[in-house]
Amino acid sequence: MEYSILVVDDQPENIKFISLLLKEMGLGKKIYSAPNGKIALSLIEKTVPDLILSDWEMPEMNGLQLLRVLKESNLTKDIPFIMISAVKIDAESMKESFEAGVHDYLKKPFDKLEFMARVNATLKLQKAYLEIKKSNNEIANQALLISSQHEELQKLNRLKDKIFTIISHDVRAPLSTLDGLLRIFNDDEIEMDPQMLTRYTNLVQQELHSVQALMDNLLYWVKSQLENIEVNKTDINLYEVTQEIFDLYKEKIQKKNIEFCNQVNLEDIVHGDKNIISFVTRNLFANAVKFTSKGDKITVDSESTHESVKISVIDTGVGMDTETIDIIFNDKKVSSQRGTSGELGTGLGLMLCRELVEQNKGTLSVESVLGEGSTFSFTLPIEN
Repeated sequence: MEYSILVVDDQPENIKFISLLLKEMGLGKKIYSAPNGKIALSLIEKTVPDLILSDWEMPEMNGLQLLRVLKESNLTKDIPFIMISAVKIDAESMKESFEAGVHDYLKKPFDKLEFMARVNATLKLQKAYLEIKKSNNEIANQALLISSQHEELQKLNRLKDKIFTIISHDVRAPLSTLDGLLRIFNDDEIEMDPQMLTRYTNLVQQELHSVQALMDNLLYWVKSQLENIEVNKTDINLYEVTQEIFDLYKEKIQKKNIEFCNQVNLEDIVHGDKNIISFVTRNLFANAVKFTSKGDKITVDSESTHESVKISVIDTGVGMDTETIDIIFNDKKVSSQRGTSGELGTGLGLMLCRELVEQNKGTLSVESVLGEGSTFSFTLPIEN
């Protein structure tokens, strides 16, 4: 192995003598020298040596001062350092030197064979130390990888459990209802008048829409768990987004005779991800429709600042008590409730809304009074 060695001494003849010994040992290809610790530091900034041989007594910065500076830096703290001195040879000085971090200590004048033996031993120990350090780093990296994989497996297991819970509870139920309704249609003994046929057809349509909305949310949520949803920020007209959502739910709103009020400013333009804003607003709007009775009112409002946009969906529906709010914001449980017209739901849409908003450094909140209605609001940071 080829080593770079720095010799620090204020006496040129000492540097020459040490350099000759190093060359005799086959270590003379990269030998640097400095007359004091200060100049040595400037050399080390450019090229970090594999070994430092330094005198103690030197002008401007002595060997012990150089050693202490090197030990303060992560880049140089592990460089093997051999102190050489003709003056500081008492036990107290040697103790001070070793406490500062020297690897070995040589007293001048030193024996040639002793010098070679100590340099060789120091380099071998350093090589062993670096190999152990490398192995420890590899082990640490493996441990981090295993820990990361373990966390990912736990995440996937939680994802699997939630999916199975949703499928077993909220997908099977409407499918069972559909199966029952289709059996009625296929039963030749059951006679239906046009009014009954319309009623059952509407029920089938309602169950299908519920399953479709559930599967859309489920697929979007699974995708968000398995991969980072790409954020694509553009200029968005919030009024237009809100109006699109109203047009999507217009038929349901008319069936329940719900009044809709879009109070979003016509000129309210924000810079953000339209898919995320639309998805969250759509789910909150769908919940408002679900838990609003005939003749009630839904309002969508917005507030914008230079830092964020706040969108609120306000309804005069059934409202919630504190216990219900705690349940729907429970991360470990997917809860479901029937709407005022028997609409199905899983709570999955609200959970996904919260996750999307928080992933984008926003917040989702709710204010509600039982019997008076609810206000769901979410904020998202924006960039101008």
